[in-house]
Amino acid sequence: MGVRRLMILWLFLAVIVSAQETQPPVQPIENTAQKPASATVERSLSSLKTVIGPLSDAVQEVEKLRGDWARASSEEEKQSIQTQIDAAMTRVASLRSNFRGILGGAEAAEYEGSKVADTNLQEQVTELLDPLLGELREATSKPREMDELRKSLKMWQERKKKSSDIVDRIDQILAINQDQDLIPEVTSARQLWADRMAEAAGQIEVIQVQIEDRESHQEPIWTTVSRLFSNFFKSRGMNLLLALLVAAVGFFGTRRIYRLIRRYSPGLRSGKGSLFSRISDIVAMVLAVLIAVIGVLLVFYSRGDWLLLTLTVVALFGIAWAGKTALPPYLEQVRLLLNLGPVREGERLIYQGLPWKVAALGFYSRLVNPNLQGGTLRVPIRELMGMISRKQDPKEPWFPSEVDDWVVLSNDIFGKIISQSPEYIVILRLGGSLTTLPTNEYLESNPQNLSHGFRVSCTFGVDYQHQAEATTTIPKILLRALTTTLIGEFSREKVRSIKVEFENAAASSLDYRILVDFDGEMAQRYNALPRRIQHICVDTANAENWVIPFAQITVHQAAVAADLEKTATLEGEPE
Repeated sequence: MGVRRLMILWLFLAVIVSAQETQPPVQPIENTAQKPASATVERSLSSLKTVIGPLSDAVQEVEKLRGDWARASSEEEKQSIQTQIDAAMTRVASLRSNFRGILGGAEAAEYEGSKVADTNLQEQVTELLDPLLGELREATSKPREMDELRKSLKMWQERKKKSSDIVDRIDQILAINQDQDLIPEVTSARQLWADRMAEAAGQIEVIQVQIEDRESHQEPIWTTVSRLFSNFFKSRGMNLLLALLVAAVGFFGTRRIYRLIRRYSPGLRSGKGSLFSRISDIVAMVLAVLIAVIGVLLVFYSRGDWLLLTLTVVALFGIAWAGKTALPPYLEQVRLLLNLGPVREGERLIYQGLPWKVAALGFYSRLVNPNLQGGTLRVPIRELMGMISRKQDPKEPWFPSEVDDWVVLSNDIFGKIISQSPEYIVILRLGGSLTTLPTNEYLESNPQNLSHGFRVSCTFGVDYQHQAEATTTIPKILLRALTTTLIGEFSREKVRSIKVEFENAAASSLDYRILVDFDGEMAQRYNALPRRIQHICVDTANAENWVIPFAQITVHQAAVAADLEKTATLEGEPE
């Protein structure tokens, strides 16, 4: 039933995506009724009056030069006049362009700039990226146009200033000039720079009108951002949402179908963990990803959203290109997923200093330590790269202790384990204080687990006057006294064995080594038991009239006097 619903949802989404088309928004027809003149129109009229004078003069100059050309008598003279006519025609074209530019305003510049670019079929990559570049150009067109206009305005203002400076300098020359032969050429040069100054003034007027027009139509930043977001969600936002929905349905639908196949297929159900089952898992995952990607591409293609389609294709190409170097580690991960690598399911490995059982291998593998609280880790498969597992021996422990065990560490910490996790070990010490150690530091402290049994070793000595019975009678009497007392106090099950052995003949005593093995239930009294054993040994010595020796220190008065004399002599010497 779940598969049927997923298939129906998939078909429904496909019909919606294929049926819908991206329609351009209908622009309302503006009212063309006559509106009152604005400040921009008055400004344009003033600029037109500024340009019309030089334009009329230039046209009249062209007509005059054409008449001169018709009356010329030689070819050299006609060629010279033709050169002047060409220059004047160029100036007329420039001034007329300025005039028409003022009339057209910003719209004329935008109209001239909206040309169809030639498509270069040989540059496939550029053509593929053209939608993305077009969006970027459109998003930055207005700021770039304003920047270009300001740069151009600054350039023409500098040209006008330079031309004005040159005309002023020529006027000064004419004012002081006395040579009549220079006047024609100087006057001609002045006319050239005056024309250039007029051209610069006209260009400045045109650019200023365009800048003012753009600034008057410029939207506030929040309006622009709001409009961009609104346009995005009306067109590409909906396309992106549909693509994500189709991808999710395709991916999870494929996974759901595969789980149902795995549940009801005899080969997959009975062969769980086999090579065929693992290959099926990987193929199903790859197929689910492919279906999701194809669904996204189909949505963008059917909706005509070439920008998102281009971005998706570029991302796929990038992933494929990066896969050239990233693929080998993934192949090693595939080996691990197929249970063919150095780490195998059911085996033992060391991860972060602790032993773990590999319970399951997958994209997120499961590691288990049964002796730790919270001893289950979900580890990415890449974390197992470079590790080696081995078979677990049935008698091999997973951890040196368990909760409620009594332990002794190498730093003399003694207590009961009340919590042990992969991160910390908490030890309850006698008296109620708690000691918390990092798990790795706990292992480095060589914990001695007392809960499975332990041995208490003590040394007891008697005087040399009992040397005759030191190796025969005394060990037997001590063994009998210890056995009777300890078993009477703690029971035979808790006292496993008792040994009394002659150890050595020390400097002042005959020493015996007492070894008592206790059951793990006696671990709580680990520190008190040596004292109890010494107590029993002393009581037995008193009952048998054995002399307990002590270290004899012989003090020779002569040596002491000599030392005192030497000390007094040293103290009397000058420093």
